[in-house]
Amino acid sequence: MAWLASVGLMVGTSVLCASAALVPLIARRRKMAGWLNGASCLVAGVAFGAVGVATLVNRAVACDLMLGPARVHLLVDGFSALFLVLISLMALVVAVYAIGYMEHYQQYGLAGFYLNYPLFVLGMVGIVLVDDLSWGFSIAWQLMTISSFFLIRFDHRDRHIVRSATKYLLLMELAWLLVVVGATALSGSFAGASLSALATMTAAAPAWRQVVALGLVLVGFALKAGVFPLGQLWLPDAHSSAPSPISALLSGVMIKTGVYGIVRTLFWMVPSGTGDGSWRYLGLLVAAAGVASLFIGTVQALKQHDAKRLHAYHSIGQMGYILLGVGTAHFLFASDNPALQTLAVLALVGAVYHTLNHAVFKSLLFLVTGSVQYATGSKDIDKLGGLVSLMPVTAVVAAIAAASIAGIPGFSGFASKWAVIASSLLAGRDAPALVFFGIVALMTSAITLASYVKFFGMTFTSAGSEWHARHEVREVGATMLVPTTVLAGLCFVQGVFPWVFFTIICRALCDGQGSAVSRLFSDPRLFSHVAALGAGFTVNFDSPARVGAVMMPLVLVVALVVTVLFAGWLRRAGGAQGRRDSPWMCGYQQLNDRNRYPSSNLYAAFKRVVRWTGADTHDV
Repeated sequence: MAWLASVGLMVGTSVLCASAALVPLIARRRKMAGWLNGASCLVAGVAFGAVGVATLVNRAVACDLMLGPARVHLLVDGFSALFLVLISLMALVVAVYAIGYMEHYQQYGLAGFYLNYPLFVLGMVGIVLVDDLSWGFSIAWQLMTISSFFLIRFDHRDRHIVRSATKYLLLMELAWLLVVVGATALSGSFAGASLSALATMTAAAPAWRQVVALGLVLVGFALKAGVFPLGQLWLPDAHSSAPSPISALLSGVMIKTGVYGIVRTLFWMVPSGTGDGSWRYLGLLVAAAGVASLFIGTVQALKQHDAKRLHAYHSIGQMGYILLGVGTAHFLFASDNPALQTLAVLALVGAVYHTLNHAVFKSLLFLVTGSVQYATGSKDIDKLGGLVSLMPVTAVVAAIAAASIAGIPGFSGFASKWAVIASSLLAGRDAPALVFFGIVALMTSAITLASYVKFFGMTFTSAGSEWHARHEVREVGATMLVPTTVLAGLCFVQGVFPWVFFTIICRALCDGQGSAVSRLFSDPRLFSHVAALGAGFTVNFDSPARVGAVMMPLVLVVALVVTVLFAGWLRRAGGAQGRRDSPWMCGYQQLNDRNRYPSSNLYAAFKRVVRWTGADTHDV
């Protein structure tokens, strides 16, 4: 298995490096360069994906990758395999989308884009595979950061974009420095100690050194993940400035490397055998940071009328859901109560599942916005509207993406949010702080729904684009429609069949070599209380209160379909007739841009109440 993993990783790495070297040479033939870039991502994705799938099916492997004279130590276990498959899939989908979308930038050559794109993908792959937090980690981080910096500043004639990219670069280098200094404080040298060795060193280190080192590592990864308040420093500007395909990779995939690092730190490096259980409160701190991120990031997103900034602030909010689940799992995991350990499993599965879900629906939202910008020349929601009849396929996939991020039953966000929130609420009197966090998360889901009602309604169903579009608006081409349709279908599959992903995630975490929670995921007694079903999954455990929870999105979808069919039958049975008429214009003779209701005025009263959260736009 080790030799097979080595071959697969070497093939994928070689293909991406060759693409970075050769494709820019033919960048003047824009479409051909795009297809070659996509083909290289396909071949590399198959190689990386095969390694990931084989690891999930079999077991973790350690191997080495030769980069010229340098040898990089890699660890491919179940957890890294999940991210490896995710990166491979999203890189391919976005590469195909970019073939058509980059025609939006006719004033720029594409040599730089096709040089940095495969290097960016390779850097993200490296981050989830390197088995150290020193020089091997540094190579992968710098490859990912520097290439993404040039991709963000692609439209370099805009000074605001250049400033945003520069700020991104400086803060990502700060994040790298924090992680490396923290790891070096444990190992005593920049020598490339493995994660398992770092875990041993952490357990043997004095308490003050543990706190300093792990604190630096966690803050560094939190900065990369966009956790409040660190994410507000760079994420909205960087994600809204980059070309939409790159925004999709930044928000959908790259910030997940920060989540990956946080989970590795909490469950692979933090001492789990301390007698007083003091480290469990680190999980509570992470959960608190998560709930602050999800509430403030989501409220800030509600205030935006630039669609890409709206999505970017929502990335901060959605990272909060993930951190809430991760922190809840770490806090409950240290308990001796089997019921709380069951909830720890549910919380961690929900967090990892939401990581996968968010990668898909957030990438889709950025790609949909790119399609709208490509067709209309604008990403300002106040200048959009009426696109449902002009761009019907894009409108449908946008509705699926909006329903997914809002957590509508039957779509991907519902299942993972349910797992995170249920694990918090079911903690009950054993963890009252987590109950409060769960209530805040539940309330924030309603704010997310309001935000995407605004995005979809004002972009596709209201009036507006007819007065602002620079040219005739029409549906985008197949190279942009097919990737978004694939992601929309995946959103639906993730929502209706969560048990499939639940099983895969449990297997991956069970195979998490060196993980503190692998014993929980391999305990058959625990899984008698957490059961995957064809319609969803359930949680129950023996206790005086007989506490339990059930989540079955497939049943909800079937019930909704039956209800709609019954309503249609009832309407026809009653002989009801409908008619079409023009809407009442509140006294105005005709609708125009001056008397229509803009998105900036939606939820004005609520936005005044939460002005203290910041990120107000000029017209709020």
